[in-house]
Amino acid sequence: MNEKLLDRARQKMRVTDAQGRETGEIVERAKAHATPGVKHLAFIVFVINSNGEFALHRRSGKKIGGNLIDSPVSHVLAGETVDEAVQRCLKHEYGVEKKLPVEKYGGFSYEKDYGDGTCENEYCLVLAVEYSGAITPNPGEIEGEIIFMPVVDAIADSKRHPEKFEVWFNHAIPIFEKSEKAKKYL
Repeated sequence: MNEKLLDRARQKMRVTDAQGRETGEIVERAKAHATPGVKHLAFIVFVINSNGEFALHRRSGKKIGGNLIDSPVSHVLAGETVDEAVQRCLKHEYGVEKKLPVEKYGGFSYEKDYGDGTCENEYCLVLAVEYSGAITPNPGEIEGEIIFMPVVDAIADSKRHPEKFEVWFNHAIPIFEKSEKAKKYL
């Protein structure tokens, strides 16, 4: 078994169809991410500061799909709400203790086979929070420092150089960008 599948392998994930409708089934994380995977509920949360910048990072190479630029991401686990999942993720990845209001922008279904026995097979919600406080990166999730990039520059860069960003980031950006809520950042 690929070592990356051992990362929180027994977490209980919520199974969805390609439109994000939950089936009522639960799958363990390792099975959900072992090729070909099982479609499950995930999210990306854009952290935007008062300067109109995304807080970004390089995803750990020890993680499935790692080593590219990313925002905090996780799964909505069995028994938790989307807001609870976001707060858990922000605390785990960025050390953010404060409960933040979550903006919802939409979602998308995608698959990605990494060719090493791991994959993505997710319905991913696109979310955002406004936060300008301290960020303490979790070295188990993040390599290096937090990168602050103006929202407009991150959008342009992900379009010009998609290979620098995680696959889900590149899918999420157009949904975020087209949203009425995002206009204040553009």
